[in-house]
Amino acid sequence: MEQFDVIIIGAGPAGLTAAIYVQRAGLRALVLEEYVCGGQIANTPEVENYPAVTKISGVDLSMNLYNQAVEQGAQVLFEGVGSASLEGREKTVTTKSGHTYSAKAIIIANGAKRRKLGVPGEEELAGKGVSYCATCDGGFYKGKTTVVVGGGNTAVEDALYLANLCERVHIVHRRDAFRAGRVLTDA
Repeated sequence: MEQFDVIIIGAGPAGLTAAIYVQRAGLRALVLEEYVCGGQIANTPEVENYPAVTKISGVDLSMNLYNQAVEQGAQVLFEGVGSASLEGREKTVTTKSGHTYSAKAIIIANGAKRRKLGVPGEEELAGKGVSYCATCDGGFYKGKTTVVVGGGNTAVEDALYLANLCERVHIVHRRDAFRAGRVLTDA
């Protein structure tokens, strides 16, 4: 069983940044990622809200983070996590392929997963009019008419955010009442 100081689950911006800081602290980091480095940001055609970067593609930002983590000495393995034992001084993580690693600390930075509608054209138009993050991409829709799908907290929060940027915001959802908290629906 190979031992590290810190195991980081997830190679999105948070996980790779953690790896950079772990390595800079003189510790040994292992990053486990099931899919691709960068997380959801890797699917973003244009990032304009990352500090100190005027404009960059999500792929380039992801690769920059990955390269910096690796240059600092972090080990990144593209393996999914099957199980983890977080009890005691030594924590262990076993990958889906059966490899087991141990560390004194584990950082879980596994991000989020987009909830897609599954409607025709959604995949083809992602990043070209279809977006999944109002605070990330809202600036692209400034002065335009937009549609937010959903009636929960995230949808209503996004609609309220976009209302300050867009000419008009429509909310489409399948129920007769919002599921969002009252503090949002009363806003």
